Amino acid sequence: MRLYRQATSLLSGSYAWQHIRACQASLVQARTLIQPSFDYKFIRDNADQLLENAVNRNVHNAQPHRVGKLYDEYRALVTESNTHRSMLNDVSKKMATVAKARSKTADFQSEMTKLREQAKQSKQTIQTIKDKLHDVEERLRYEAAKIPNLSHPDTPVGDESKARVVCVNGNLHTTDRVPLDDSGKLSDVEFQDHYDLALKLGIVDMEAGAKVAGSRFHYWRGAGALLELALVQYAMTRAVAAGFTPHITPDAARSSIIDACGFRPRSHSEEEQLGSEAKHVGEASQIYRMSPVAEESSKEHAADPLCLVATAEIPLVAMKQKQILDSTVLPMRLAGLSHCFRAEAGARGRDTRGIYRLHQFTKVELVTLAHPDNSESELFRLVEFQKSLFADLGLTFRVLQMPTFELGASAYQKFDIEAWMPGRKSWGEISSASNCTDYQARRLGIRVRTDGGSNSTMFVHTLNATAVAVPRLVVALLESFQRPDGHVVIPTVLRPWMMGMEALAPYK
Repeated sequence: MRLYRQATSLLSGSYAWQHIRACQASLVQARTLIQPSFDYKFIRDNADQLLENAVNRNVHNAQPHRVGKLYDEYRALVTESNTHRSMLNDVSKKMATVAKARSKTADFQSEMTKLREQAKQSKQTIQTIKDKLHDVEERLRYEAAKIPNLSHPDTPVGDESKARVVCVNGNLHTTDRVPLDDSGKLSDVEFQDHYDLALKLGIVDMEAGAKVAGSRFHYWRGAGALLELALVQYAMTRAVAAGFTPHITPDAARSSIIDACGFRPRSHSEEEQLGSEAKHVGEASQIYRMSPVAEESSKEHAADPLCLVATAEIPLVAMKQKQILDSTVLPMRLAGLSHCFRAEAGARGRDTRGIYRLHQFTKVELVTLAHPDNSESELFRLVEFQKSLFADLGLTFRVLQMPTFELGASAYQKFDIEAWMPGRKSWGEISSASNCTDYQARRLGIRVRTDGGSNSTMFVHTLNATAVAVPRLVVALLESFQRPDGHVVIPTVLRPWMMGMEALAPYK
């Protein structure tokens, strides 16, 4: 069984539990709305392995040994509670026996008083144990949630520099001059970066986006708008042909849902509470929290506020929360179109230039719910599908097996796809695919019936993969297919949705 949760998005274990509860009250409430199903015995019995795995993933406040101790404490309290309940039952039976024989017993009143006092003490003890159980159980869930998923044995250990190149498709990365045409002949013109091209083509307006919504928001304009729609249609058409059911998902989800999927909606007040300790618990949340005026005083909103989704993976997986699926419906393949919202805290330098890293963008995401026995093969199926999408667009790209530092909270195994972006003179991520095993399913209660009988179930495995993240692909397309005269050739597979255009022309 898999264990989960990224400690880098939670408070340091050095904090006193009372302080944690004080500064995270609303988030604790949110997480209890859907109770996760952790395998505490597995955590206790494999604490050394889980701690090593957490360290390998750069997670430094996961404490599986603490979970083991809390689990033993929890079991001892349960045993003690059951003992006192048994004692209370015995007292109740004695009281019934004495009551029936009251005419035969001279000291009936004295005996009943004594038994009532024993029953009262037992009830008080049981209530005290119950309160302790509640506190221990809450801490147990909290600590278990900080443990990230296990890592695939083939996953390289370390930071991004340890990523393993699986394959390279195309050869544009060997070229330092803009091609004259499709023949492969080169001009003497150097590659321009995507933003210079986009401005000359008149397809994006960042200034208007900044005036209306702030920095790193944008407007698509003219052919740029058509290009986004073409990429979405291309991805959805191919996904449906590959057996995925298309969805247009909500752009918002409750905080508890976001959290269950492995994304951390950390609040501003929590940032202030963390203070200097923040550096020990990972980067700031990339999630936007919503504050609808109509719900500002709502208890429901306070306990489980709405957040803007960072990916359609979140609403697609959450569709099946608290469900037991029949094995015949697996693998369940879903494709979701949504806007994605990311705070992108910490982004610096050229990554913030143009449309490479935005706060809002459109994406088509693929999600598969699979039987645990088949999730590994499903991951490779997703990667092959992604490769076919980008190869048919004509891009030069490479597939990377990502190392442990890059797995996030939920991924057991992850592959990234990077396109060569000649204007940037570097590779840039355009897609990723992950097998989350049962990390998300445990938190959302998604099970599948097994062959062991009608009541026998197991948690499904969830996988996700990006089909099209529009801005990143536009960056790659603009830089890859530019021509010396300033035109940008539109890939053949996108032209059915480009209203007859074969190339983007400089704006006049």
